[in-house]
Amino acid sequence: MECEIILIGNELLIGKIRDLNGQWIIEQLLPLGIKISRITTISDDIEIIKTAIQESIRREPEYIFTSGGLGPTYDDMTLEGVSLGLNPPCLLEENDDAFKMIQHLFKKRYPKKFEEITNIEQYLVKNYPNVKKMARIPKGSIPLINREGSAPGVYINGKFTNERSKIICMPGVPAELKAIFSDHIIPELKEKNFAGKGEFHECSFIFHNLPESKLGEKIYEIKDKYPEIWIKTHPHKRTIDSHLKFAVELHLTSFSNKNNISQEMNNLCRILHDSVKEMGGSFIRGCSKITSFNFF
Repeated sequence: MECEIILIGNELLIGKIRDLNGQWIIEQLLPLGIKISRITTISDDIEIIKTAIQESIRREPEYIFTSGGLGPTYDDMTLEGVSLGLNPPCLLEENDDAFKMIQHLFKKRYPKKFEEITNIEQYLVKNYPNVKKMARIPKGSIPLINREGSAPGVYINGKFTNERSKIICMPGVPAELKAIFSDHIIPELKEKNFAGKGEFHECSFIFHNLPESKLGEKIYEIKDKYPEIWIKTHPHKRTIDSHLKFAVELHLTSFSNKNNISQEMNNLCRILHDSVKEMGGSFIRGCSKITSFNFF
């Protein structure tokens, strides 16, 4: 199964906020065997959001996760852009269940203030005129309870896209996104039970005293013999014996369902490990045990 993530927010594109949500979603999905095929970061712009959703729908991933832009302010325009990108495009409509979720959150957050108020809806509309904006969601979509914040998440099923792709819209605040994803999405993914349909594998080792480019010569030489294994080197600095040194991590990954892919990865890791040794490199960590997850 493949999924896509769309991160929405001008603050991401100017470097004010560093993305944590995309990385966290991947960390939740990978152990479930779910592959992220694309992450896109875009601005708070209705046309850009619409286009990003349309392009993603055309690629037909199983799920499209969006982060950001569900709040009550003028620049929270994700749902408007998403609604225009659906097939066919639709309008936003006020959802009673979504507004009840918002009322419940306010009562929970400010219990003393609301204990004597008989008509919470009327009070909120009068004192927080923008609050109902968060209850306006694409027609036919389902609001998702957000136990950490006021803006509900939104679930859009495949009949509004391409008969396959589901769209899950979540707030950009990490605690709120994590709550919605953990409460609603992970249980659904586990219920689908993709286990046994294939495997994801990874293993690695870390070395120093050998330039990354030198090992790269060996990688060029043998990579085509292992077309289903992705070979990646990650250079970084490490403090070794109180001295700052350049180190390189070699990381192997594969989403192949071949019966012998684990053995192929083990062989490749050993070949590259031996090559480092033969070229005079030193190891900070030898070949790690191959980690595997089931996936569809």
